[in-house]
Amino acid sequence: MKIKEAKLLIFDFDGTIVDSKQVYYHSLNLGLEEYGFSRKQIDSAIGVGLSLSETLKKLGFGWFQRLFLKKRIMRRVLRKVSSIRKCKDVDSIKLIPGEKILVTNSLREFALPVLKHLRLKNEFKEIYTVDDFNDKAKFLADYLKKRNIPAKDVLYIGDRVADIKLARKVGCKSVIVAGKCAWDSGANLLKNKPDFLIGDIEDLRKII
Repeated sequence: MKIKEAKLLIFDFDGTIVDSKQVYYHSLNLGLEEYGFSRKQIDSAIGVGLSLSETLKKLGFGWFQRLFLKKRIMRRVLRKVSSIRKCKDVDSIKLIPGEKILVTNSLREFALPVLKHLRLKNEFKEIYTVDDFNDKAKFLADYLKKRNIPAKDVLYIGDRVADIKLARKVGCKSVIVAGKCAWDSGANLLKNKPDFLIGDIEDLRKII
């Protein structure tokens, strides 16, 4: 199946554009180890696909603790900016036709330095981080409405089951990258029936 025209391509960041899973997992585990959480509990909370603040809320922390822990965890994450690598074949994004924007649950203070470090910032017409919204699905729906872009003409490119569900909620088509740096397994992604399942960003050229 091939899409003749996509008016807009919306990219996720972590696990789709950059290989950041281990940095986040490691930083969260270090930040929360004194609270008695097991790695399994932390992994389960992360796996839902929420922002860092919402993940901490899911683990039962109040707003003041979340503020403190988010700063502590992000300090650890930010130390690893230079160690973050691109996902496979991400440089081919410049060859993919269409308008591209990036919308991520990561903080601006992390996403922008990483994109700059990897020389990817200019590949996206617009970049939105969790600093710009509370509810990603609502933000995307409002964004498309404001620009008068039908959701059916939009591709949402992510790497998680949460991205499949988000695309359905917004009404756009999901393209899920089940590559090495994806945050969910290929089997789990397939089970949740994305519109398209690809191995890396370069495979987008087979769809568009």
